Amino acid sequence: MYCPQPITYAIRQGDTLYQLARRYQTTVPHILSLNPNTDPYHLQIGSTLAICPGRSVQMMPEYPSPAKKMSLINDMRLKWSQHVYWTRMLIISIVQRLPDLDAVTARLMRNPHDIAGIFAEYYAPDIANMIADLLTEHLQIAAQLVVALRDSDHAGAAGLNRAWYANADKMANAFSDINPHYGHQAMQEMLYSHLNLTTQEVAMRLAGNYPADIKAFDAVEAEALSMADAFSSGLEMQFPQMFR
Repeated sequence: MYCPQPITYAIRQGDTLYQLARRYQTTVPHILSLNPNTDPYHLQIGSTLAICPGRSVQMMPEYPSPAKKMSLINDMRLKWSQHVYWTRMLIISIVQRLPDLDAVTARLMRNPHDIAGIFAEYYAPDIANMIADLLTEHLQIAAQLVVALRDSDHAGAAGLNRAWYANADKMANAFSDINPHYGHQAMQEMLYSHLNLTTQEVAMRLAGNYPADIKAFDAVEAEALSMADAFSSGLEMQFPQMFR
């Protein structure tokens, strides 16, 4: 069907074609005619639709919402801060053989799902699950690596270190695949930096050099906030209509 002035609409959580048809005073068949490859029963959050509004629809200009942008930034920063805070607590528990290890581990392992939950607002469930799985693997390898280093298992530590960086490579591939604003090289460098800084933190804790250990964690924390902002910025650029 011909449409003189179609609009491009980014699908948001909870949208249905019926709701969109009512909002823009058109019909579901008309929307489908403009978007023949759309599955009406499985709308993908963040994907776009061409819609031809009815003549009486008043299209008001939309402006970016500072509140929604700040909500994303704050939420992403909180979850990545918790990622490094609870990782630090895990490191201390393992190195010092503290009795809180199981409880700390359980709390840390919630974090991958918390971070993935942010991405679930923009991507399909399988993508959010993939992010959670990769972050879970990242933390599991980290825990095993700290144990190997504590116990002077050099061969085991070397193998786990390789697996840790291989996991970072998988994450760089995954993030760059889902978002053109997550450049592969930038993602890889960012994740490698995270591993390097965490390794320094572990080394200083094992050496009993606590001032250097604290300094290393300060660097980990600053880098985590930078990572969080990079992820938020990429989402904002890929889904501008989600911030209106």
